[in-house]
Amino acid sequence: MRRLTVARATAIAVAAALVFSGCGRGGDAGTSDGAADGPAPAGQASGEIQVWTAGGHADNLKKLAATWLEANPEASLTVTDVPWDQVITKLQTATAAGKGPDIIMTGADQTATAIGMGAFDKLPGGVYDDSDFYPAAVDSVKGDKDALYAMPWYVETRFLFYRKDIASQLGLSAPTTWEEMQEMAAAFKSRPGGTYGLNLPRPTEQPAQVIVPFVAQAGGSMADGKQWTIDNKEFISALDYYAGYFKRGEAPIEASTDATFENGGAPMFISGPWMLDIYKDQIENGTAPAGFTMDSVGYAVAPKGPAGNNNQYIGGGNLGVFSASKNKASAWSLVSWMGKTQQQEQWYDLQGELPANTGAADYKPIQDNPVTSTLMTQMKDTVATPNYPAWSQVSDLISKYSEMVARGTMSAEDAAKEIQSKATAIGFGW
Repeated sequence: MRRLTVARATAIAVAAALVFSGCGRGGDAGTSDGAADGPAPAGQASGEIQVWTAGGHADNLKKLAATWLEANPEASLTVTDVPWDQVITKLQTATAAGKGPDIIMTGADQTATAIGMGAFDKLPGGVYDDSDFYPAAVDSVKGDKDALYAMPWYVETRFLFYRKDIASQLGLSAPTTWEEMQEMAAAFKSRPGGTYGLNLPRPTEQPAQVIVPFVAQAGGSMADGKQWTIDNKEFISALDYYAGYFKRGEAPIEASTDATFENGGAPMFISGPWMLDIYKDQIENGTAPAGFTMDSVGYAVAPKGPAGNNNQYIGGGNLGVFSASKNKASAWSLVSWMGKTQQQEQWYDLQGELPANTGAADYKPIQDNPVTSTLMTQMKDTVATPNYPAWSQVSDLISKYSEMVARGTMSAEDAAKEIQSKATAIGFGW
């Protein structure tokens, strides 16, 4: 959920592929000489600020920060980009050694792990007003007892893709409710030449990425801040809804299938537009299936569930200050500056990533692009990955037991009890 780049997307959307340890807490480890009560005053940041970005953000961050450096001539910036899959390992090493960068970028789904190992300093006052940011994005930077440890930098989310051409032939339009989505899936599957109705992450492909939003759409949540809340009607409803598509044969449960969105075999899915350029290239290069064009693709915000909302996962990138940094005041100054509306708009222009600050949501280049405009509409209804270090273990439990439900060997009610029991034993991991 942290790799979305949308500025390169064309104004006409094409299909996206369905994607779909430590000790102590942030600020407790690695005490430093650079402890800060808040960011350095404007123009007074100084010293070298070392930044670890991830996934190809270094070059554009240097460009963005040039203005800030001009206003803070006693400060300098060194930026190193880290592969996404090495972020946590490098953080563990740096935290154990008490030596690392000043600012660390993590994906929204990595931040709780960083906080749990003590890599992040607790957020001081004066960095940003959390009411200026998407609530789900703020949730992704919270640690134990809802303390803040980082700032949301950019955000991403998912929406519904469907084969608009096939739907039109069947007299259907974009579904707006769970029921309508089920009806469309059934119609896609049963049409002449139909194979499946949609693609969903199979039980072996981290299905929590759709089940958690389904839980929110049913009116529930995975935890209440004190304990995991899984054995309840909302989770059971979401798991039944997910598994039903496999039980009815509307979604492929086995990996060995030739059905794709492009060839019409699986004409609907929930995802984000990070594969837009790849599909555009396939169409332009003539490698897409015959008849598949950009006009084949429909997209819309996710359908609403029983609770009346259409919450989808929020992802993106967050910025925190290393707990052992010796230049915290200057580091927080830069982070604070990057969260302002103007810099959030500039970051969209540079990197194509959506602003976490809601003040930049109406930025004209975003609203003029139908893809990003739809994303920003969906962004208003989002839910964060459960922000606990132990979430990956609970997510694996959901994978295990959702497969049993999808294959009809266990009821959703029994699965919820099993997951709840094991998740309670695991705890949150703080």
